[in-house]
Amino acid sequence: MSEDSKALPIFRLPTLLLTKISRYMDLQEVLLISLASKKSAYIMRSLLPRNWFNLKLCFYSDETEIVLGAKGPWAPVRVKYENGGDLFKLQITQYSGDVSYQWAGSYLQDPVKLLLTHFATVFNPTISIYFGDICNQEFVMDVLTHLKKLNLLVKILKLRDVYISPKNYKYVLDEYREVSELVLFCKVAEDIQYRLGPDFRVDDFRVREGHWMHLDDFVNCKKVAVYNHHQHKQPKFANPKVLRAFIRKWIESECQLKYFKISSYPAKFNFELVLQGLGLRCL
Repeated sequence: MSEDSKALPIFRLPTLLLTKISRYMDLQEVLLISLASKKSAYIMRSLLPRNWFNLKLCFYSDETEIVLGAKGPWAPVRVKYENGGDLFKLQITQYSGDVSYQWAGSYLQDPVKLLLTHFATVFNPTISIYFGDICNQEFVMDVLTHLKKLNLLVKILKLRDVYISPKNYKYVLDEYREVSELVLFCKVAEDIQYRLGPDFRVDDFRVREGHWMHLDDFVNCKKVAVYNHHQHKQPKFANPKVLRAFIRKWIESECQLKYFKISSYPAKFNFELVLQGLGLRCL
């Protein structure tokens, strides 16, 4: 470049040309350009295809990362997590390991919420989020509330090894009643009481502490697995009469349930007795 050459003001190019140029960038380049300023974020958003992006957030002790993916040829972008003791960091790094950009905060939810806000502005991704053993209830609810505020579509939500109060447990069931996959392998109070409504239509629903559940609450799900992890002696779904009525309803109705699995241990019942009068038998 000669001394008289000037930098190309890329955002002054026509929109059609900018759109074509953006397709030749890799996804990390698109992300980094969008982080340059608020103006660049909105310009990049206008150039990107709609409904192409997905964001996976994992918060486990052995796997904590955030991955932005997309349809088409774009390779995913991985955001690295670093716990510096008094500062939590989410970093976009180059192949050399150098940090290109980072979000940081005193609490993990601080950089996570900053990242989510930016990604919602530029990419509007669908969300798959996995809360694990490094999470506490405050973090879980803070992030979920922020996702709702951003109006991002959550497709997969999994909670493992986290205690959730009955109030927040019910909030999750209400707010995510139509996601593709909902896994509640979290701890909840033994005295929780709740009924799911007919609009609860999760495709794949799995619950570790199922002692509170009524079988006819999830006939509009496609796949259900209910466990009795803490071995409650009388989970609601273990009553043979209740189970027989549920199976009859399942057979006679046009509900979309295709797969159903329950474990009531240590509660026991005679399954042949459950099937009496239904025209079915155990194999």
